[in-house]
Amino acid sequence: MTVWIEVTLQSHRPDGESLGPLADEVQRIAAFADVAPVRTRFSTREIQTETPGWRLSVETLEGARTLCAVQNRSAPMPGFTRYRTFARPAGADLSASVIEFAQADDALAEPLAKAHRHVGPESAMTLESGGEAADVPAPEREVERIEWRVAADGADILASLEISEGQLPMLRLAAPAVNGALDAVFRLAGEVIDAAPFFIAPDDEHESQAEPVHAAKLDLPRTATRREAFVAIAASVAGQWFGNAVASRAGLGDEHVHQLRVAQRRLKTLLKLFRDDVDDAWNTRIAPDLKWFGDLLADARDWDVFTDKTLPVYAESDAAAARWQPVIAAANVKRRVARDKVRDALTSKRHARLTLAFVEWLARFASQEDASPMRFVSFAEKRIRRDYQRIARVPDLVSLAAHERHRVRIHAKRLRYALEFFRSVTSRRTRKDTAKLLGELQTALGEANDAAVAADRLAALPEASDYQRGFARAWGAASARKDAQEGERLLRSMHRPRVKASI
Repeated sequence: MTVWIEVTLQSHRPDGESLGPLADEVQRIAAFADVAPVRTRFSTREIQTETPGWRLSVETLEGARTLCAVQNRSAPMPGFTRYRTFARPAGADLSASVIEFAQADDALAEPLAKAHRHVGPESAMTLESGGEAADVPAPEREVERIEWRVAADGADILASLEISEGQLPMLRLAAPAVNGALDAVFRLAGEVIDAAPFFIAPDDEHESQAEPVHAAKLDLPRTATRREAFVAIAASVAGQWFGNAVASRAGLGDEHVHQLRVAQRRLKTLLKLFRDDVDDAWNTRIAPDLKWFGDLLADARDWDVFTDKTLPVYAESDAAAARWQPVIAAANVKRRVARDKVRDALTSKRHARLTLAFVEWLARFASQEDASPMRFVSFAEKRIRRDYQRIARVPDLVSLAAHERHRVRIHAKRLRYALEFFRSVTSRRTRKDTAKLLGELQTALGEANDAAVAADRLAALPEASDYQRGFARAWGAASARKDAQEGERLLRSMHRPRVKASI
């Protein structure tokens, strides 16, 4: 059975638009120029399988129905998958056809064993003979598809451009997983991104979401290797990053900026934890553009906090609050400029190439095999112990200089993210109490940092008076001591994080 690899791209074009103009742009790419496209329209409906890593659907083309099963053979990650497919004609009795499909191949027997229960009638839920309720089937989707068979760098690539109601157009680049195919598919994806309005697709859960995407909870199996843990965490970061990039297209809000910034910080923590896995390819192809994007996010987030939180607090604490309104208005202008830069970056070719390079690097890393695999539980225990000692051994926070307390805050934040990554193997008290205290410590020390940033920003605003600049400096000095005292209390009341004993 052939194993395929696939890169999935999404278009900027809104849903409901014909594929014609987009297909014309694809056709003008050199690899597609001499290839005749094949156009089809069909309907498809998903059927629940109850088996992770498997998808089952029924497709109807010109009255003929086909059952299609797909087994994901790689760790889930946005924009890339390694899979194998199974197909069989379906008869009038779809439930019976699913049963026959499951019996036709040993590989399908277990994954599709209960899938016939979820076929159901077209209209409503019914009771099966055993008294169990059969689910209402998923609705059918009408799909328009244009396909090209592209020969690129020795690989036979099937390019499928699809659109259905309520979804953005998708371009899937798939090839049999033979030597050189990974290079060819990602190279062609890069050519498409450079020439047409495409970007790496987010995961299915976030492909049409407009709300800000928060970090998903990870539940790594204890049997996972260190490499498998890295891939799963990186894919989770990508889900938050790419999901917010797509969600913000309907309007980039402050929470989108915040969650994009959180995703970048989680990624930075991951790279610190697994520093031995950062290679030359990462440092040359990804790190420079990641810094460019991260700097834009940091500036935009700082202006959001300064404008929406810090300055209103200053105004409320001043007897003459009205004098702060011109400063808040000026800061808001700066905030909009910074946010526009993030918005422009998210729709730029540079960001599209960055996300593609990230997925390509991760796909290559995931495909490599370890000569001597290491259980991630042992790795997690060592890293958590080391990062905890970094903050537990510091002197009294009140006695430290501001930049030294800032370093403690950074280490506390990294430890909190590490506990989130490795939550499945930590004790309940660690997941609840220690993680909560780390968040409070980060917040306490962060308020002092926000005050220091605010003083710098006020100093650079022509609209700010000497009085207001002095006010901010005095506030920052008072805040630094108060927050250091609170941080010290939180730090010393914290229990050492514990990893549950290996099984």
